[in-house]
Amino acid sequence: MRVIFISLFFICSTLSVLGQDQISVPPPSSFEVTATYVETAPYIDGNLDDVTWENIPPITQFTQVWPEDGAPATEDTEVRIAYDRENLYFAFRFYDENPEGIKARNLERGGRNSRDDHAYIGLDTYMDGRNAYLFEANALGTQDDALITDERLDYGGFSWDAVFITETKIDDKGWTLEVAIPFRQLRFPDEEELEFGLMLSRTIIRKNERVLWPAIGQEYGGYNGVRSAVSQYGVLKGIKNVRQGNNIELKPYVISGAQEIRPDLQNEQTNTDYTYDIGGDLKWGISSNLTLDMTVNTDFAQVESDNVQLNLSRFSLFFPEKREFFLERAGLFEHGNTRSTQTFFSRRIGLTDQILTGARVTGQAGRLSYGLMNIETGSEMSNLFGSQSANNTVARLQATVLPRATVGTIFTNVEEINGGYNRALGFDGNYRFWSASEVRTWYTQVWDDVSGLNDNAGHASLQLDNDTYSGGFAYTHVGRNYNPALGFVRRRDIRQYSGSLGYNPTVQSDVLKQLARFNFSSSYSYIEGQDGIKQSSELGGSAALEFVNNQNIRLQASQQFERLFEFFDIRPDAIIPAGNYTFNRFSLSGESDESNRLYSSAGIATGGFYDGTRTDFEFEIGFRFSRHFTMDAGIDHSIIDLPIPNGEFEATTVSTDFSTAVSRKLFAKALIQYDNFSRDIQANIRINWIHTPGSDLFLVFNTSYHLTGDNEMLFDPKKNVIMNSQAAVVKLTYLIML
Repeated sequence: MRVIFISLFFICSTLSVLGQDQISVPPPSSFEVTATYVETAPYIDGNLDDVTWENIPPITQFTQVWPEDGAPATEDTEVRIAYDRENLYFAFRFYDENPEGIKARNLERGGRNSRDDHAYIGLDTYMDGRNAYLFEANALGTQDDALITDERLDYGGFSWDAVFITETKIDDKGWTLEVAIPFRQLRFPDEEELEFGLMLSRTIIRKNERVLWPAIGQEYGGYNGVRSAVSQYGVLKGIKNVRQGNNIELKPYVISGAQEIRPDLQNEQTNTDYTYDIGGDLKWGISSNLTLDMTVNTDFAQVESDNVQLNLSRFSLFFPEKREFFLERAGLFEHGNTRSTQTFFSRRIGLTDQILTGARVTGQAGRLSYGLMNIETGSEMSNLFGSQSANNTVARLQATVLPRATVGTIFTNVEEINGGYNRALGFDGNYRFWSASEVRTWYTQVWDDVSGLNDNAGHASLQLDNDTYSGGFAYTHVGRNYNPALGFVRRRDIRQYSGSLGYNPTVQSDVLKQLARFNFSSSYSYIEGQDGIKQSSELGGSAALEFVNNQNIRLQASQQFERLFEFFDIRPDAIIPAGNYTFNRFSLSGESDESNRLYSSAGIATGGFYDGTRTDFEFEIGFRFSRHFTMDAGIDHSIIDLPIPNGEFEATTVSTDFSTAVSRKLFAKALIQYDNFSRDIQANIRINWIHTPGSDLFLVFNTSYHLTGDNEMLFDPKKNVIMNSQAAVVKLTYLIML
């Protein structure tokens, strides 16, 4: 099956030539702008006195999407656009009558720019109304970026790491932003003259105001969703004779580290290992619309740790993907219901074995989007393609058949040397209509070398949404033995019927000036097994208040039914017997404005729980001391009382996150976590120096300590705190552009 990758690679190459007929989504009328060609590139420093910008007419037609949908912006904005053969340039002038009120504190690339005054640039380079590149910068010039697929942010959110330039200045008129985006970072049709879909956005965070060009209403997704409404982008015209160059990027790495592990907590003996290694990644833009990514001896030592979760349910927990290689273009490979029944879930690759080598091809040709991934996993590089390795293949094809309508297919395969295999073939369709309404369908069949594991799953849903009303219905079927080896399945053997209704009116009242919107919703879910016997049901409702200062309060109530066909061990020493259980729960939660220096959220939920009671408390607090230091802390605490042996217990997780930044190129994070089930204290400390654009030096330190006894550790930490493991890693990467 390893020849599959070679065969499919040639198919993808052929697709880059075929399928050139392109379905373009008509843009909103009158929102067009022409980029100006310049012989001399502007110097990107945040100052707009460069002669390049003098004779370029600005875009000024910015319209509010929040808080007053469709109203003129309260502050003026001007944007000028230029280009040369290598780069696309933007010059923003954000006027502000109160420049002292501009919020600018985040210096960490990929950090929380949403808490500061910030701007977006959205580029739909194929004019397909579905997919786009999203570039972000705050008032300090701190960058972030994302990919949009099918008018949704890619899974993982802002996970794409493009190499582009941003510089800003804050002055007595407001703030300015200059941006240079290399064409080599984009994929676009191989045409002499290009037209891109374009969206420009500005957020004035102290006013909780977001303004856009072109005008896109709240019915297309609300405060955050409008940036992904690619079908409503304006048009950027006049781009000719651009050059991508060779478009080859090499990113080698060297790594060295040490690890100390205590195999037995009852024994003081520890094992220490030292390691060093090399590897690297290759990105080759084979053409303007076809990209090959390759990785050898892949290492993810710099990836942030998962947040600790305690499982008080019968089903698997979902941990999101955080590895860079899998996050880029992740949206293209999505198939199924995210977080519940996914045909492909990249975290299944390389969890127990090392990723020895891998390759990914992605591209777009007219109405066709395609992707192919092939990864070899095993215990060590010396066993590459050997008896202990396995091959993982994913192929994806998606076609635009109508404006905002797609059909697609996905194929996954895991093949082991001993002949074992697991293969899945899926199909899907997606149609977005009106504003944010949508029809989604998918189906997947799995074949396994153990024939009894052959099974299937499918889904169909209709969701009707605008800025005030919402309603939907969904049906999901998951077979009893459905288990795609490269997928994620939270619950098997079900037929689920669910529906929801929502009413979200805006408030315009002189009396309630601080209130922006009411949110009312209700939902019902009914789950039966493949045998038709009821397993679960839940009826819920909620009411919420959204305020203009970005604060909210929510009240929820639900009635839940669970039928246990066998016992459920909620803890190793606490077993809930089989039977029928019905319980009611109520919750109240609220959160303050995260852009404030001090911010917090809190919640309480209480009610029945398997013939007993359960009360949950949540509290998070954060404080931004300055642009150089931020601290966040949180606690989740559950009190459970069940009428079973050992049924009275508590579940607690505590976390503290420290973020510090010297500049936009040097920053660090420390995540410290504790849970009372494992009684482990874990710390992940990560220092990142971006020594040149796209190149990093990482210093990572991980440690885990186990607490013994009860409160004795307060008096004798040397006796009651035992080291589980500790590791230190240094990793250097360097980006070479050819």
